[in-house]
Formats: sequence, structure tokens, C-alpha cells
Amino acid sequence: MSPRGGSQAGRVVAGVSASQRERRDAGPLTPKGRERRSEILRVARKVFEERGFLDTRVADIVAAAGVAQGTFYSYFDSKEAVFAEVAQQVVETMMGELHTEFVPDIDPVERIRRAMVRFIEAFRANAVMLGLIEQVGTFTPEMRGLRLTLRESFVDRSARGIARMQADGIADENLDPVLLAEVLGAMVDQTCYIWFFLGKEFDSEAVVESLTTVWARGIGIAGS
Repeated sequence: MSPRGGSQAGRVVAGVSASQRERRDAGPLTPKGRERRSEILRVARKVFEERGFLDTRVADIVAAAGVAQGTFYSYFDSKEAVFAEVAQQVVETMMGELHTEFVPDIDPVERIRRAMVRFIEAFRANAVMLGLIEQVGTFTPEMRGLRLTLRESFVDRSARGIARMQADGIADENLDPVLLAEVLGAMVDQTCYIWFFLGKEFDSEAVVESLTTVWARGIGIAGS
């Protein structure tokens, strides 16, 4: 079933028992416990990506992971709890993939092009979960905040890059670098959402070149 479908009706989630909570709070997990917990998270992501958030049940996750529901509740309170942790992992991974050390003496338009490629590839690898985080964020403040954290990380990094180009006389110094990063970042983010989550087909090279050109012209690079 499409990750974009589903209904909230009938989504009853059993709670964690007192004994399961007691075991969870007793102290650090054993190596075997950590491995099992990681496996549940890995499988849960796959199930969420296949079924969507609303149509996924704890029963689906434990069946795919080959564990009992009691085992699941020894690590997580609910479907919502495991989704939140999977989402956190996705955001942290993507933020790491977007990070790069500043390399001097690169043509400014080429620098922008490389940044576009990094963002596109990071989004492509995590598109379904990012789309689900946006969906769940419409009714869960935690997910909305997590999605904004990822966006603000990209905006902050972009704003610093624009400000550096302004200081070097490459970009238009009369423009607000933070607002530019917000507006241009929304362009890149929404393009990737439509492309990878909603499924509209684009030519990769054409998208990279278009985003690069609009970004370079938007910040005022001469001759771009």
C-alpha cells in the first residue's frame, strides 16, 4: 500500500506493561539487547516505508522482525515511539550527509552545484521517511519540530555560505542571506519532495542545473 494512503480508524495500539517498563528502565541494554533493538528499528523503518504510518501496526513490525509483541514493548512504548526514533535516525543521518568541510578556491557556481547534488542524493535515499515525517508532523508536534530541525540545519548552513560569498564580493551584499537561504532552500526541498515522494519524473542533470542556476542568480552571482 502507498505510504501516502491510510486511515486513522481502527488504529488501536496496546500499551507497555509495568513489568516491561521496569525491565527497560533497569539499566543499559546488553549487547544482545542493543542488537535486537537496532534490528527492530531497522525493520520498523522498512515496514513504515512500505505501509505508511497510519496503516502500520505494531503487529506488522513484530511479524516482520520475527519477535513477540512483548519483546517489542520491552524497548518501545508504541508504534508512535518507534516511528519517532526511526525519524530521528533519518534526520541525523541526512544532516551528516549534508555536512562538508569548506574547500577554498572552487568556482562559486560549481560550489552551489555540488551542494545541490549532495542535497538531492541525501533526500533521494530518505525520501519516503521524510515524506512520512511531514505527514505525521501535520498532527504530531514532535515530528513537525524534527522536520523543521532538518530544514533549519540546511538553511543555517546555506545562509553561512551565502554570507561568505557576500563578504568575498561574489554575491549581492544587499540581500539578506538568511531570507535567501529560506526561500531558495524551500525551492530545493519542495522540488525533491515532488520528485522523490510524490513520484513526478525529472531528468537528474536538468534538475541539478536548473536549481544551480536559480540559486546562483538568486544570490546575485555575476554572469550566472
